[in-house]
Amino acid sequence: MMTSSVKRKQPRTLIAGLMVLVACFVLLFYVVKAMLGYPASSMIVSPSGRYIFENVHVGRVLTLGGMAYLRVTDRESPEKVYRTPLYSTQLLDMRSVEDDKTVGIAWMYFNKKERTFDIAMPKWEWHWLNIFISNTPYVHMED
Repeated sequence: MMTSSVKRKQPRTLIAGLMVLVACFVLLFYVVKAMLGYPASSMIVSPSGRYIFENVHVGRVLTLGGMAYLRVTDRESPEKVYRTPLYSTQLLDMRSVEDDKTVGIAWMYFNKKERTFDIAMPKWEWHWLNIFISNTPYVHMED
């Protein structure tokens, strides 16, 4: 008799575990979708006028206070939006720079040809949500 009792509890435990896992995935999907749709807290246009840089704070979610990502839009292809990984807003400097190869703000540079980011921000740390936030290849250039 004890054997059948144990067998009945295993499927319930498995189903409960799967329901918790599904709930976590749904919550993660909702959180990421919300972060990607946040309005910019500040915006600048590159010196050439071609690129729009938007600083998007994500501090309203979980424990991400003081974190943001940069959203870059090429005005010649406005349907394409490039996002950096998360970074600390304490080091943010929205002064724009542009030359033949790159355009960006201090510490974050967008390679126009390769469509990649170079991150030169000191003490930048990878965050697991970057898997979902950043849609553009990037390289962190060590301090």
